[in-house]
Amino acid sequence: SIIPLNGAFEGNLVKVHVLGQPASGDLKRPWKAAANPMQSMMGGGGGGEIKTDKKSIEAAERAGRGGAKEE
Repeated sequence: SIIPLNGAFEGNLVKVHVLGQPASGDLKRPWKAAANPMQSMMGGGGGGEIKTDKKSIEAAERAGRGGAKEE
């Protein structure tokens, strides 16, 4: 029951707005998303980098069809 409270107080939003720390360095926006431990355990790598090039977007759209046949 302590882990969620610990995670909340370590969050950047709480550090800046509740605890009053200055928004500089690691606390400067935009904040990077924290690594997801479940993703790395499931083999996702945990890189968290979002690819925005055209080829990656098209591949993601084809993969996200839920098994529908391509024509």
